[in-house]
Amino acid sequence: MENISKFLVRLGFPLRVVRQSWGAHSDFGVLLTTWADDLDESGHFVQVLGSKAWRETKPSWGLSERIDHLRALWSGGLAGYTVIATAKDTKAHPRTIQSYDAENVRAITSLVVRPDGSIWAEVREDVPVGRLKKHAASHRLVPGDGPFPIARTRTKPFKASAAPYVAKLPAIRQWLIEVARRRGTVTYGEARAPFGLRTLEHRHAMDRIGHECLDAGEPILTSLIVDADTGRCSSGFFKEFRRDDVEEREDCYAFWSSSAARAPAASRGVATTPPSTGATRNGSLAERAARFAKAAVRPDQAAFRRRVFLAHHGACVVTGCTISEALDAAHRHGRDWRRGHNSGADGLLLRKDIHALYDAKLVSINDSGVATFDPEVLVHYRDHARRP
Repeated sequence: MENISKFLVRLGFPLRVVRQSWGAHSDFGVLLTTWADDLDESGHFVQVLGSKAWRETKPSWGLSERIDHLRALWSGGLAGYTVIATAKDTKAHPRTIQSYDAENVRAITSLVVRPDGSIWAEVREDVPVGRLKKHAASHRLVPGDGPFPIARTRTKPFKASAAPYVAKLPAIRQWLIEVARRRGTVTYGEARAPFGLRTLEHRHAMDRIGHECLDAGEPILTSLIVDADTGRCSSGFFKEFRRDDVEEREDCYAFWSSSAARAPAASRGVATTPPSTGATRNGSLAERAARFAKAAVRPDQAAFRRRVFLAHHGACVVTGCTISEALDAAHRHGRDWRRGHNSGADGLLLRKDIHALYDAKLVSINDSGVATFDPEVLVHYRDHARRP
């Protein structure tokens, strides 16, 4: 039987660390490896993380990556699958694979948490491996119920409270914000020196700050730290965040150059740029963009939503609505997120009902925001129909 790591490469889900990874995250979605003896009696649920694994087991690369994969699946809106393997010895630790289904993968429809704290995947449909990519184009998980049950700090193999660099994180973050406002970059050496960080401490600090940016719906500030020779981030940036560092830098510039953008509470007390016309009763344009981005439901959607929100100044291009909760970031017709069409110019900021009409092709919108409604719905949207 083909080695499972080679099998996953053939499916488009290469493992990041062959000896340690428990699954893979690719452009198609997330694929997990699971054990046949972890299926419940119905065969419709398989345990993907035992409660002891994340509560008691010493942190490891494989555990940390598995939790990140489950967090992505918990958010819903992306494709998820599992390859179910049989262990040579179910009592061995670590286990080795005796066999696996090389003909089919199981589609994951949702994740659930059981009373003991274990996390299970609902698996229903067998998907032939030859149809996997086509299936992944339309298959989407249902979001989990409530917030993801595992705090991010538990996923990292170090104790934040014991690391002296942690106290410097707010200052490092604020310093990077000022770099973004100047539309600049700094080298790795320049980023370490002011804070007296060793290489490993700096790596951990960048990881922490980057994930805090993601959790807040902000562009990743550590994209501003680049190699002196190439002017680009190291390969570790893409591996960790699955984001292009050039696009992320441009996002940082747009986000933090908004004159009303502010650092979060943890960094306040350091002078920030005062609010201007970008501020509203609901917060600054950048703050509203961050909240809007946090509603993302698929890989890279947060960045796309934020870019579209900022590109259209937080207002629906047809109605002028500025209520963030009523808005959606829609891909322009002919643009596809799977093909990397995720810039601000690839989308339109639309009120949710207009978005639904746009997807149904009951309204067309030109580059100037001029909307032409189908006669079927025009009577309800006459006030928003414009003529060139």
